[in-house]
Amino acid sequence: MTTPTVSVQLEPRDTLGKKVKVLRRKGIVPVHLYGKGVESRSLQCQARTLLLAISSAGGEFGQPMRVTIAGETSEYTAVASEIQWQPRTGDVLHVDFRTVAQ
Repeated sequence: MTTPTVSVQLEPRDTLGKKVKVLRRKGIVPVHLYGKGVESRSLQCQARTLLLAISSAGGEFGQPMRVTIAGETSEYTAVASEIQWQPRTGDVLHVDFRTVAQ
C-alpha cells in the first residue's frame, strides 16, 4: 500500500445529536472516525476543507487519507466510508471515516 498523500485535520466535537444543525449552518460537517482497534470519535471539519480532501482522494472509498486530530499527536490512515448528502441542496450532512490497517 502506498503512503497516503492527501491529509485532513479534524477537530474534536462536543455538539451531538440534533444540535449539529447549528454546526451545519456555520459550514461545519460532523465526522465520525472509527475502525478496528480505534475508539469511535465524534469530530468536525469545515465543509470546504473536507470536500476538497475527499475529492482529492477520489471520493467515497477512494484512496486512504492521512487523518490528524487537532491538539493530538496521533495520526490515522482512513478512507471516507460513507458520505451523507442532503438530497435537495446537495450539502454534506455527515462523513464517516474508517481506519485501515497500515
